[in-house]
Parts: sequence; C-alpha cells; structure tokens
Amino acid sequence: MGMVIGMTIIGLPLSCLIAGILTRGIRRRKDLTKLRKGLIWVWASYALLVFFATAGFDLLLLGPAAFHPPVHLINVVPFVWIQETYQMGVDRMIEQLLLNIVMFVPLGFLTPVCFPKFRPLRTSLLSLTGYSLTIEILQFFIGRSADIDDLIMNTLGGILGWLIFCAVRRTQPGREKLLKDFSE
Repeated sequence: MGMVIGMTIIGLPLSCLIAGILTRGIRRRKDLTKLRKGLIWVWASYALLVFFATAGFDLLLLGPAAFHPPVHLINVVPFVWIQETYQMGVDRMIEQLLLNIVMFVPLGFLTPVCFPKFRPLRTSLLSLTGYSLTIEILQFFIGRSADIDDLIMNTLGGILGWLIFCAVRRTQPGREKLLKDFSE
C-alpha cells in the first residue's frame, strides 16, 4: 500500500512533468491532432511511471550507491514460482503475476497508437520486451530481483494491449480518431 501511495504522490506528478518536458517538441508539431499529441504525452508519462515503480525510485533516492547493493538476485528459470508458491503465498503470487501483466497492457495499446512504426506485432513486441528487459537488468544491478517470469508476464501484458489496439483499429471511431494523423 505504501508503494501505491508513494507512486501517486511522487511518481505520477514527476512522470507527468518529465513527460511534458520530453514531449515538448512533439506538442509543437502542426501535423498532429491534439488527441495524438495528448496520447503521446500519456504514453511517455505512463512509461516513466512504470520505470519509477520498478527501478527509478531506487536510482533517484540512492544515486550511484544504488549500483552497489549487498546482493544481486536473478531468476533465469521460467515459471519456477509454481514450485515455490509456499514462500510468498498463493495470493501474493497471483497478485504479482497479474500486476506484471496489467502494468504493460497500457504500453501495449499506446505504443502502436502513438507510433505507427510499432503497429506490426513484431516491432511492438520487440520494443515492449526490450523495455521490460531493460527494467529487469536495472533491477539486477540495483539489488532488486531480476526475474524471467516478470519479463514473460510484462510481454504478455504488452501483447494483450496490442490486441486491444487491433480491436480498436478495426472500428470506425478508432480509425477516425486514434489513427487520423497517419496512414496505415
């Protein structure tokens, strides 16, 4: 619960502010609708929020000291948690799995909406998996757990978001509003 409150009080405003700075040039473009500019800002804000929730706060709070943890934790064996549910409990395990999936659904949807080059499944999947992998690598170096299962669940969430994008793209309002600035 403390993490959710911290992310709401600090992470959300910080993510929105940084995204505003990073997307300043895009917001000045005349060839994009206000909706597209807003969605790009939402995408950047959310991507930063995911970063802060998973690794960024440790880096901000600890600075260079974050890269000198007492231990490095890594799991490279997929689905080993099925055998080890007794350590965290079944409820906590399901919560972690669902959170890792749900966290990447918005990115899986917004990435192809905002960036036409990422509309094919392969490029979208590579970008989302790459982002998740970057987070897992950072978590390893700052002493948090780097886990192949997180990478798999994040990627699954990204695919679900991409499938939602595909469904919306097939609707007339989706084509007229979300995809208006760019040709397919």
